[in-house]
Amino acid sequence: MATWPAIPDWEALQVQGGALGVDREAKILRGFVMAQAGPFKTAGRGEFDQQSLDMIIALANARSGGLKSRFAHPTMSDDGLGKFLGRVRNARLDGNKVRGDLHLDPSSFNTPSGNLGGYVLDLAESDPAALSSSLVLKVKKEYRLNSDGTKQTDASGEPLPPLWRPTALHASDVVDTGDAVDAILSMDDLPDAIQRRGCELLDAMFAGQPREVVEARCLGWLSRYLDRRYGELEPEPFSVSPLNRKRKLKLKGVDFSK
Repeated sequence: MATWPAIPDWEALQVQGGALGVDREAKILRGFVMAQAGPFKTAGRGEFDQQSLDMIIALANARSGGLKSRFAHPTMSDDGLGKFLGRVRNARLDGNKVRGDLHLDPSSFNTPSGNLGGYVLDLAESDPAALSSSLVLKVKKEYRLNSDGTKQTDASGEPLPPLWRPTALHASDVVDTGDAVDAILSMDDLPDAIQRRGCELLDAMFAGQPREVVEARCLGWLSRYLDRRYGELEPEPFSVSPLNRKRKLKLKGVDFSK
């Protein structure tokens, strides 16, 4: 394993295209995952590839004011009135995902169903894996074919799911489990995922504590950790600098002018 430099070569790792997380002051869920590459959870239903993600970005950013987002999909008995959350803007590619920023509308904090905007922010902050998203879209399905026109199959002989080519987007709704998305703020594949998890643990452990308390506790723990892993450091031998030695001798009356 290569040894890391003591001083990193970069200041900080950023999510491509912007910040990620709950911005309570601005009432924005930044880095909201709209879609990701790969087969959907429903076996055989479909799959997004890189071309699909590029199409989603183009369609989302073409919507004036942003793409509508609601609290769960409407049903046959519920048309979604009173569930409007806000608009998803700034769709961009981040690795194998499309991310956007969910700007919560002021009305989402006072709806017939309660404070939906506040609930989404709270849950995204406390347990982002408990939320997902789901696109409402029109698509053309593209099957992968062999040279003889038959459908390509996987290792088990099942036909590969069709690639979905989006032609229109209607909404990106917040749901419990999205068929084409994992967690709403998926972070595990980010280059600084471990650091982010560490920050989450520290935030939870030291909630409401002042800086000096957090700094003292963390530095104390770090010192004990290093001692356990590498052994305690030998105390440095006491030494007197030449300048201090000269001063002490002068106090004793030693004449250095001769």
